[in-house]
Amino acid sequence: MAGLENDHKERGVMPRAFEDVFKSIEYDSVKTQFLVRASYLEIYNEEIRDLLSKNPKNKLELHEKPDSGVYTKDLSYFAVKNVQEIQDVMNIG
Repeated sequence: MAGLENDHKERGVMPRAFEDVFKSIEYDSVKTQFLVRASYLEIYNEEIRDLLSKNPKNKLELHEKPDSGVYTKDLSYFAVKNVQEIQDVMNIG
């Protein structure tokens, strides 16, 4: 998923997606404002854990709201402004 961080050709899916998101934002930012928030969770054996939490062993719950869709209660997130910041969040997780 992450690939090799120092080799541009061997980047994984996640770093490539980060670049695509921020390229799209750069293209559209003249007429629209964007807020990008990053979170990082693990789903293993039907248990959800927040990888950015101070206590990642705590189990989280999945919920659904009719107007906004599926979400994870109490999942932490960080506002990010560029590829490097979101990459830093991923590295912390």
